[in-house]
Amino acid sequence: MPTLNPKENLLRVLHGQMPEYVPQYSYYGPLPGVEGPPPNMGIGLAPMRGEVREDGSFTDLWGVPFTSVEEVGGFSLPTPDEFILEDITRWQDYIKVPERMKDVDWKAAAEESMKNLAYGRDTTSLWYGPSGGTFLQLMNLMGFSEGLSALYEEPDAVKELLQFFFDFYYPIAEQVFDIIQPDVMNLSDDAATEKNPFISPLMYREFFVPIYREYAKFAIDRGIPINMHLCGRGEDFIPDLVRIGVCSWEPVQLENDILEVKARFGRQMVIGGGWEGRGRLTELDVTDEEIRQSVRDAFDKYAVGGAYMFAAAYTPRKRDDELTTHWNTVLQKEAWDYGQNFYK
Repeated sequence: MPTLNPKENLLRVLHGQMPEYVPQYSYYGPLPGVEGPPPNMGIGLAPMRGEVREDGSFTDLWGVPFTSVEEVGGFSLPTPDEFILEDITRWQDYIKVPERMKDVDWKAAAEESMKNLAYGRDTTSLWYGPSGGTFLQLMNLMGFSEGLSALYEEPDAVKELLQFFFDFYYPIAEQVFDIIQPDVMNLSDDAATEKNPFISPLMYREFFVPIYREYAKFAIDRGIPINMHLCGRGEDFIPDLVRIGVCSWEPVQLENDILEVKARFGRQMVIGGGWEGRGRLTELDVTDEEIRQSVRDAFDKYAVGGAYMFAAAYTPRKRDDELTTHWNTVLQKEAWDYGQNFYK
């Protein structure tokens, strides 16, 4: 029987050690088919929330409207053609700290969030994200066409805007970090498509890595591991992220050369993923055994030697999607069952 609970086992791999069994990472709360609370959860601060509507759509802190999209399980995306920043050189005219945020007692907000935790700290690791993303923040404000163009055409204005956001978020992190005492610093910036990054590593290094570095240093000084949420083929960015101290990456999708990343960085970079619900695994007649075998195949290929966590799930096709719920139950239970004895 394992001696470490799922939280302890997950943190063990994030701290560069060999886990007792294959750790699981949860995107949606408790892992279906696995008893007990989730091994990880994020924490948010109530004042950071924008205006949320009943259908799941909302307006974020900076005024960007998001629309709930039924086809991806009700997740919200920036509303098309309603971007609020048209001219990056005039960003000061559009982007301002909301009045309601200027007198927030952030320590009190953090204390209130800690009172309302859904799970105990002894069983569930707490992941804190200090900002809403850096690359994506720019894209949410301008849309990808205008946002990517701004990086090329008006780099100084972009850097001013990114510094503005950093100057807003970083002091909040300084105030709340010791109250929350998170187990993991969670950075999040989807800067890649399925085929390639949206920008070159050189541009990534110029605009975004310096900001990540400041957050990373803050965590490293406190002995906290750092995770980066980066969808798509993000492997080109990994050397820079390792250089500043990021030690975990999820979701590592199959378009990346995962074995090469493992061979190059070893336990410096935990691979969270190596599995995707694509192709045969998403056909309506896929069998439970096919799903279970896909998990075993992923572990046999990527979990060898450690530095791996199973960070994967089917995205619901719609709200209250019973079929996807069943698939996720089969998926996560097999990850738990097969992972228990993998390193023995």
